[in-house]
Amino acid sequence: MPVLGRSELIESIRSHRLVVSPILSRDQIGAASIDLRMGNIVLMVRARQASHVDPVALKAAASARGHVSEASRQQKHERYEIPFQTKFLLHPGSLALVPTFEWVQLPSDLLGTVTARSSWAREGLSIATATLIEPRYEVIVTLELSNLGQIPIALYPGLRIAQIAFVKVDGTTDRPGNEQFRLSFEPFQGDIIGDDGSFVPGQAS
Repeated sequence: MPVLGRSELIESIRSHRLVVSPILSRDQIGAASIDLRMGNIVLMVRARQASHVDPVALKAAASARGHVSEASRQQKHERYEIPFQTKFLLHPGSLALVPTFEWVQLPSDLLGTVTARSSWAREGLSIATATLIEPRYEVIVTLELSNLGQIPIALYPGLRIAQIAFVKVDGTTDRPGNEQFRLSFEPFQGDIIGDDGSFVPGQAS
């Protein structure tokens, strides 16, 4: 499957077929990818009193309203707003959800793949787990950052820490159901059960 090169990336952005905004520097567009900057919101994943991640408990908390739902969210994540030119320390073994500075909007025939920039990866920074942005998505990309090294990594909002490449997709890309992260402006906990409720207790439809 062909990957968009620099000239096609530039043309796609100029024609508004693809949106990656804002582009603050011409160096942000590479040979076949676009660098993504760290946004200034951080959700730190905390253990607190939880002994394990349970999809059933997460589903119940997501279905709750008001104080119960907010208490559950705060139990799992600590939210920080990091001013520009202020460092955030990512400690070894930690997981942080961080939005990109850029808004990304894909057409129906492109798939986005997100990875860490190699210079940061060599320092131990990993863009963990979810790395695919599906066609038609309009979203601030959430980066799942983890530190695979042995010492903390200082990160500053606005730094280019990730990169996204775009692959052309054959066939139709319409999909049924809700797209849970579409139009999101900052990270939030996803529904890890989805339509698999028949496989866990108390969740059968």
